[in-house]
Amino acid sequence: MTPDFLSLPQAAETFAVAMPDGTVLPVYGMGGPAGAPVLLFGHANGLAAGSYGPWLARLAARARVFAFDARGHGGARWPEGPVETVFAVDRMAEDLIHLTQAVAAHTGAPTLFYAGHSLGAVMALRLAATGRAPDWRGLVAFEPPVFPPPGARSYAEAMEKQARLVAGTAKRRADWASPEALGQRLRGRGMFARFDEAMLQAHCRAILRPLPGGAYRLCCPPPVEAFIFRSHWEADTWARLPAIRRPVELIGADAAMPDNDWVSSAMPEMAAVIPESRLSRLAGTGHLLISEAPERTAALLLERIGL
Repeated sequence: MTPDFLSLPQAAETFAVAMPDGTVLPVYGMGGPAGAPVLLFGHANGLAAGSYGPWLARLAARARVFAFDARGHGGARWPEGPVETVFAVDRMAEDLIHLTQAVAAHTGAPTLFYAGHSLGAVMALRLAATGRAPDWRGLVAFEPPVFPPPGARSYAEAMEKQARLVAGTAKRRADWASPEALGQRLRGRGMFARFDEAMLQAHCRAILRPLPGGAYRLCCPPPVEAFIFRSHWEADTWARLPAIRRPVELIGADAAMPDNDWVSSAMPEMAAVIPESRLSRLAGTGHLLISEAPERTAALLLERIGL
């Protein structure tokens, strides 16, 4: 199975993994030292594996790195059906089981590390909280959007910001003249103003699929992206966090940043309810911290997994 679009075409190798419902997810191998530990990475909602291309290449200096396009994103293909079924939180989380098994079989590694950002992180925590997570060597979660319960200090902020995010995402512009046009629109705006330039260019190329005639369209349809945001807002993941029985490395952005996401505020409370967790913060960054500070986030991730 060869995807008809690759969000990370410069990868050293590409293969596809089929899910039980017919969804097909591209997996990208970035190479790495022979015999090095294997690291699988999951991206944020609305992004794609290729959004992190320069960062993944940096990690591949120390690990054998693989990344994937989640269902609804990048070069993934998914079956027709209600979004409530195709993109259900547990279905997306269970994709990680099949992806981990496929990468382990492909590499011959008995176990591997998993790191995820935002959506890629909350999928892993959801899986770990249900006791169905693979036997990862380590789990690193960058800014996982686990929605806090009423009574949490961060609840009011999360309610206000998540409602705004869902509404705005549903109205997101889908069609663009080129990746460069999207880059011109994003550059210098909000959290994108802090983006590393190479990361911004990679992101714009990764999330736009070419159309006949030369135009481009977002790989992740705005209604799908909005539903995924809403589904994690409504999920019971927070209540399940105390059931996680593995060490979790949480990496958060700077809650003091004026445009910070609610996740940054919620992370200390989140860490308090995960029995074996450690929270690290990156000063001067927002929710898209990997794209803002690729050198610092790569160094911290490698340190946290012992590389």
